[in-house]
Amino acid sequence: HFLLFSTSMADAADDIDKLYEFGESLNDAKDKSENKQDYEGIIAAANGSVKAKQLAAQLIPKFVKFFPELAEQAL
Repeated sequence: HFLLFSTSMADAADDIDKLYEFGESLNDAKDKSENKQDYEGIIAAANGSVKAKQLAAQLIPKFVKFFPELAEQAL
C-alpha cells in the first residue's frame, strides 16, 4: 500500500509542477492565444488531485479571456 500511495503522491506533485509550468508559460507569453495547449493542460488538471484542482481553479479564470473558445470547457 505504501508504494501505491507514494506513486500517487509523485503523480500529484508532477501535476502541480506541470500546472506551474503552464501558468508561467502563459504569463510570459506576449500573445497568450498561441499557448492554447498550456491552457488546455490547466483545464485537464482540474480533474486531478485536490491540490491540482485548487491551483487550476486559480489559473483558469486568470486566462479564460484569452481563450473564449474554451470557456465552456473551463467551467
